[in-house]
Amino acid sequence: MLVKWNPYKEIERTFDDLFDRGLFLRPLWDDRNVENVETAHWRPAVNVYEDKDTLHIEAQLPGIDMKDIELSVSDHTLQVRGERKVEHEENKDGYHFREARYGTFARSFSLPSYVDPGQAKATYDRGVLTITVPKQEKVKPRAIPIEAK
Repeated sequence: MLVKWNPYKEIERTFDDLFDRGLFLRPLWDDRNVENVETAHWRPAVNVYEDKDTLHIEAQLPGIDMKDIELSVSDHTLQVRGERKVEHEENKDGYHFREARYGTFARSFSLPSYVDPGQAKATYDRGVLTITVPKQEKVKPRAIPIEAK
């Protein structure tokens, strides 16, 4: 079986090996690492989409109690704030690294002028905060009837 040689794959494989062996990067748990994952600020992932009637904002907030989330809207700006708390203190000596991030977060979203922020609603289910903001009636598409003469 003949296989076409791709020199770029060899280069890619070489760099992958170098990074895997840590020749360029320090491990995450190294004290000299500038941005340790544990102390870095975090931003929850968010999906924003709309349909013909509503703007939807979904924030991924796993492990956060609903009472630790605040929503506010002012001047067509929606703000989501909250805190993920460490549920139990663990001995850090056994950790090599910790990817779970804890602490406060804040996300702001400029709402388009065609939505009505006064009618916004929010639900929280299984770690997903869903905010729905209806579009104003004047901007919703409407059919124009055609009259016969």
